[in-house]
Amino acid sequence: MNSMILDVKLPIGPHANHRLRTNLDYTPAAVALVPAEAVAWVQALRQGGKKIHSIELCGPGDVLASARTSLACLELLQPEVQDAELSLTSLGLGSIEVAPDLARLGVQTVNLLVDTVTNETAMKLYSWIRPGKNTVPLPQATEMLINGQSEAAQALQAVGIKVVIRTTVVPGINENEIPAIAQKMSGLGATAMEIGRDDTVNLEKLLAQASIHLPTTVYHPAPELPPPGMPHSCRDVSMPKPTPERPNVAVVSTNGMDVDMHLGQASQVLIYGPREDGLASLLLTRKTPASGAGPSRWQKFAQECLHDCFALLASHAGDVPRKEFAELGIQVILTEDNIEGLVDVLYGGGKKKKCK
Repeated sequence: MNSMILDVKLPIGPHANHRLRTNLDYTPAAVALVPAEAVAWVQALRQGGKKIHSIELCGPGDVLASARTSLACLELLQPEVQDAELSLTSLGLGSIEVAPDLARLGVQTVNLLVDTVTNETAMKLYSWIRPGKNTVPLPQATEMLINGQSEAAQALQAVGIKVVIRTTVVPGINENEIPAIAQKMSGLGATAMEIGRDDTVNLEKLLAQASIHLPTTVYHPAPELPPPGMPHSCRDVSMPKPTPERPNVAVVSTNGMDVDMHLGQASQVLIYGPREDGLASLLLTRKTPASGAGPSRWQKFAQECLHDCFALLASHAGDVPRKEFAELGIQVILTEDNIEGLVDVLYGGGKKKKCK
């Protein structure tokens, strides 16, 4: 494992700014990281001896729909990027305002998600688009999207950021528009195109048509390595570890057996840690601060309940406490599993989940 060369995806975009009609029933399984968690993940991989080839900022929403969060993450990542290629994937709305900052912070490539260049096709592809904070009527929104993506390509390449067009083929809707997308985006400064694979279309034909205008390849998503604390994360890659200052683990649970509770609903936390004989077990419980105090509740929570803990296990937790705790070096692990098994893994035992 120590010789692994990784392409790391950081899911830091919490908010969506569009929905494709083909994905109406889709609910992102991933939880967006807060910036401090994203940086801790990269640090943990490097400390574990992993070589990082690239770092990509991505969903589960859209990275630029929460530009302030994304820029904060990039700022914190600066010491950790080193020689890794830094990129982000986005619909591109809002790029003009942040393009100079993205370049300043070392973003080398933006994967621009362009599935059409006509209003008519956009109306068929999208169920809604939110160019700003408010949802606008779809006919108006599609026009804003198409114009916004053109402006994004120009603004990004003007500050030296490479623009790669990433297009998903939707049979019967946009497959005949692939050459037009490649031609238009080439004229706006894009340097390459990637086409999402669909076995129902003649992919070789589409590649040949698009390649007249842009170097074009098939998009093969790299295997994702979920950060620790996220659903389906690989426990044997990098889980938080106890320290002399923080030897314990906090857990919220309804029954004392399973991690099955939202952090915000917890009236107490269970504290697990090593006994005198070194075995990890339940040591004590601590009452949590009363709700309703706003962000200050989580500061008090950390001081009173987590002062000796390196991790907290919960089924769900909001961005505010996760950010507060991550900045203190406390990893919030979102999971639904047996407490004793998880605690055992955190202290170096148990059956570890293998990564592929």
